[in-house]
Amino acid sequence: MHSTSRRLMSRLAALAALLVVFPVAAQDTLLIESVPTYSAGMGRADGPFTLLSLRDGALVVAPDASSRADSASTSWDLGLRGTEVILNGGESGPGGLTGALVPMAFESVLALPEALTADGEGACPRGAARVVCNGSGNGWYEYASNGVQPLPDRTLVIRRPDGSAAKVRFLSYVLGDALPSGVRPRYVTLEVQPLGAEGR
Repeated sequence: MHSTSRRLMSRLAALAALLVVFPVAAQDTLLIESVPTYSAGMGRADGPFTLLSLRDGALVVAPDASSRADSASTSWDLGLRGTEVILNGGESGPGGLTGALVPMAFESVLALPEALTADGEGACPRGAARVVCNGSGNGWYEYASNGVQPLPDRTLVIRRPDGSAAKVRFLSYVLGDALPSGVRPRYVTLEVQPLGAEGR
């Protein structure tokens, strides 16, 4: 084989090896499955939020926790109560998080947008002013014939005070069976991926 051809084949082989390695190295995606959350039902805004960390997927405060002391800490990023979403910042907590619900598919969001807000800023068509508004079509979901369906073109982006950022996709919302107390838990599955903050 000609030396030029050999060099070309060698380079192509090296490139192929890189292409095989990159997807594994870039797999920073975190799947947080079946996060339990309670809700009093449509039109109701009471009960505890489930608080979780988007860094490792840990439940910081479960909805039925006997102590909610950690809700006043910076250890959680996002809270869920049924379809409601809060971020740990602004009026919802001391964490200093800001964010935006971007009208783009998860894969298309590559950097933070310029305009980020905190819970309590701005306005929502229904309910409290939050980064993620509540209500069908107002935020991350819509009501369909088979229940709550995440909207495929809505991606939540968050920025922490330390400069780190992430994007969040809501994958599913499942209504569970009633507990002996009569409460019906909901289970939300999320996908989280680090996001470069240099786009700001």
